[in-house]
Amino acid sequence: MTLVLFDIDGTLLTTNGVSRGVIEGVLRDVTGRDVGSEGVAFSGRTDPAILTDMLTRAGFSADYIRNELPGILSVYANALEASLRPEHVTVLPGVHELLEAVLARPALCVGLLTGNMEQTAFAKLRAGGLENGFSWGAFGSDHADRNELPGIARQRAKAITGLDFMPDRTVIIGDTEHDIACSRHHGAWAVCVCTGRQTRAMLEPHAADILLDTLVPADVILRFIDRIESGRG
Repeated sequence: MTLVLFDIDGTLLTTNGVSRGVIEGVLRDVTGRDVGSEGVAFSGRTDPAILTDMLTRAGFSADYIRNELPGILSVYANALEASLRPEHVTVLPGVHELLEAVLARPALCVGLLTGNMEQTAFAKLRAGGLENGFSWGAFGSDHADRNELPGIARQRAKAITGLDFMPDRTVIIGDTEHDIACSRHHGAWAVCVCTGRQTRAMLEPHAADILLDTLVPADVILRFIDRIESGRG
C-alpha cells in the first residue's frame, strides 16, 4: 500500500481570504489591538506558527504568546467554523476527479497533511463539500513545525491500517515549498501544484518530484503513484 497525504489550502481549495480576515478579527477582539497580517507568510505554514508571527510583529512578548496562544487558537477555530460558508470556498481544478480516483483504490491510504488545526481543516472541507473524502490526518494542532507532521501522519496511518508506511511509499501533495521541504525531511515523494499563491517559477528551484500547473489530469499523479507502487518511482 501507498500513503497519499493532501494539503488543503491552495491544493484542494481556497477560502478566498476569509480565513485571514477571521484571524485578524479574532486577534483584534482578544488582544484589543489591531494585529495585522501584512508581511506574514500564510502559505504552507501551520496556524500556530502564523499566529505566533503576527503576535510577535505586533509587539507581544514571548511569555504572552506562550500563555495565550492555545486559547486564541481555540477562539479562531470556533470563529472560522461559525463563519465559513460554501460560497466562500473555491474547490480547485481537478480535485474532485483526483479524490474520486484515489479513494477508489483500495491499495491507497488517503489522509490529510495540513498546517490547519484539525477543527479548521474539517470546517474548510465541509464548506467545500469535500469532507467525505477524509476522516483523519496530521494537523497544525499536532505540531507547529510542519516538518514533524509526516511522522505523525505515518503513526496515525499505522494505527488505522496496521501497516507501517515507509517514507518511500508516502506521497505528499501540496502547493508550496514548505510541502516539498516536509516531504524531503521525511524522505517522502513530493508532488507540488501551482494553484496556490506561488508560481511555477517560484516553486521550480525546490525540485519537487512532480510539479504541476493544476491537478488536471488526475492520470499524471495516478501514473506516478503506480510507479512508486511498482518500485519504479
